[in-house]
Amino acid sequence: MGADGSTYKACEFAGETISDMSVSDRMVLCNMAIEMGGKTGLVEPDEKTISYVEKRSDKPYKVFKTDLDSSSLNIIDVDVNDLEPQIACPHNVDNVKPIGEVDVEIDQVFLGSCTNGRISDLRDAAKILKGNKIANGTRMLVIPASKEVYSKALDEGLIRIFVDAGALVSAPCCGPCLGGHTGIIGPDEVSLSTSNRNFKGRQGSPDGKVYLSSAAVAAASAIEGRIVAPE
Repeated sequence: MGADGSTYKACEFAGETISDMSVSDRMVLCNMAIEMGGKTGLVEPDEKTISYVEKRSDKPYKVFKTDLDSSSLNIIDVDVNDLEPQIACPHNVDNVKPIGEVDVEIDQVFLGSCTNGRISDLRDAAKILKGNKIANGTRMLVIPASKEVYSKALDEGLIRIFVDAGALVSAPCCGPCLGGHTGIIGPDEVSLSTSNRNFKGRQGSPDGKVYLSSAAVAAASAIEGRIVAPE
């Protein structure tokens, strides 16, 4: 729902229909809808949602669905096939620039948070980091989004790849996303983060700068010590 009360219906996202998306992917879509200015973001529950809930809780619940005769739904098609990776620059999520316009050296890379610490994100990063080393002078912090994700990453050998590359792997938590005890940045430091917000002081010092990117961009940038595209 937009700030003006309008509603939009997302039928396909990044080549997948909503029904194809995992519950964690749907959560990211809902979360980032708010960061893009919406009042709320919802994905109508289906059998995948119900299965997810029932495996994790025995509490009663009620399913809400969109009115079939709703006249406020809109379908917007956006072709991003030729879109290069986008970077959110300090100090707002909507201060977005193509990666080709961002040439910045970084002190820290944070791969994690509820929005981009999913197992798919860790896999994307591990493909790029495998056999490579993090740049001298750059530190990388990897925080899986949940215990379940952490366990999968262990089973798949992803944690070993991160450690061999020189990253610090922490237990599941928010970490620097909310300026917690792990990974906060100092004055004038630059962080490249896969989290969902980059407001001033969000990850530590108000004199630091936070850029936002995808997991693949974060991994490639950790190797180079500056913001670069995976290619």
